Amino acid sequence: MKIEILNIATPINAEAAERAGASLKAIPGVHDVSFLDSPARLHAQIDDAAPARAELVAVLAKAGVQVEEERRTHAIGSCCGGCGS
Repeated sequence: MKIEILNIATPINAEAAERAGASLKAIPGVHDVSFLDSPARLHAQIDDAAPARAELVAVLAKAGVQVEEERRTHAIGSCCGGCGS
């Protein structure tokens, strides 16, 4: 199991977050979805093998929720600070 963090690009209300979560839960391999509102993001608990992040983002787009681009992560000590992450 892994957790995919989907940062929401524009503010959404609780009703929209609930609809978005239900859309994600309908995907095979998604076991749990939680919404956090500051900053707005969805945490999806998914199987290790599937689904791909792109599929999650596409389902959310159909539900009217736009997701920010995924930020690259750095190994500890390797960040130059130039990207702002």
